[in-house]
Amino acid sequence: MELSETIHRQGRALSNLGRHAGALQRYDKALEDDPSNYIAWSDRGYALEKLGNYEEAAVSFSEAITLCPKYARAWMGRGIVLAQMREPASALYSFDQALRYAPKDYRAWYNRGKVLISLQRYREAITSFDQAIDYNPSKHQAWYHRATAFAQQQQYAEALSSTKTALTLKPDCYYAWNYQGLLLSYLDRPEEAIACFQASLDARPHNFEARWGLVKGYLAQNEMEAALKALEDAFEADTRRCRIRLSGDQQCQVLRNHTQVQGRLQAA
Repeated sequence: MELSETIHRQGRALSNLGRHAGALQRYDKALEDDPSNYIAWSDRGYALEKLGNYEEAAVSFSEAITLCPKYARAWMGRGIVLAQMREPASALYSFDQALRYAPKDYRAWYNRGKVLISLQRYREAITSFDQAIDYNPSKHQAWYHRATAFAQQQQYAEALSSTKTALTLKPDCYYAWNYQGLLLSYLDRPEEAIACFQASLDARPHNFEARWGLVKGYLAQNEMEAALKALEDAFEADTRRCRIRLSGDQQCQVLRNHTQVQGRLQAA
């Protein structure tokens, strides 16, 4: 038993270093010696989740739960992998169980909120993110996802307030800059949107969504030369996606009619 606990601790140390394959080997060895170690089963599930093996991870979490039904960490892990497996209803049940036994765990509230968004239950998602923020106000991802839930309800001002908080907490969060730019576009504030997309590119230069946001922002301001330059950059970033966006966006008709763009589309 003592040897099993030592091996288990070695696995956790490897997990903390991001060496999940090595950690998995340690957990397997520990469980050979002590198959009743529910914490090792749960830790094994998290290692498998990091390795992208969601089905086997779900089995490990279920084994941990069978051994200790009140172990909240295993319920949360099960919810995470079920969400990855596109089983949102089962994932939601798992997060609810995790919160039954650990009601102040901000990670469970946060993950529950993301699942509720996938189920299009946006008001409940906002409530979950609010709980996550109450227990951990510095989690910028919760503020970001809270913004997406508000936006799905066309509550753009509330969404914008959340993205601003997310960016105060993490100023280099490129996807939050992109989303804030998108919200400002919806609110017909193109100049501010352009500044957001540029900030996103500053944080992550190879970033198609920011480049496309600049195209739309300059178009909204009737700055054709700047829009064409931004479009060229978007083509360089991702030609396939750029062609799809151009063909499916009515606002881009003026660009599609441009000789320079027609040549680019024919060459693509």
